[in-house]
Amino acid sequence: MATILDVSTEIKFRNSHIKGSINIPYTKIESKVDEIKIMQPIIICCATGELSKWAYNFLQKQGLKEVHNGGNWDTVAFLIKKFKNN
Repeated sequence: MATILDVSTEIKFRNSHIKGSINIPYTKIESKVDEIKIMQPIIICCATGELSKWAYNFLQKQGLKEVHNGGNWDTVAFLIKKFKNN
């Protein structure tokens, strides 16, 4: 099972997020690489998909192999629902 990592700001995450996701704001990603490595496989998301794209690229450059950019909350929520129904 993959970890859903939400890189939204803490305020956005408090207001809305995907149930079961873990929040590490994009501003803290650089200092949490070792912690994030342990979470693999990871699907990264955020409200719009822009921050998740940045986090995905950064983590790949740090050598993480099992990291995927899920994009925005709606896309990830749809995929979770789809795979639960299959």
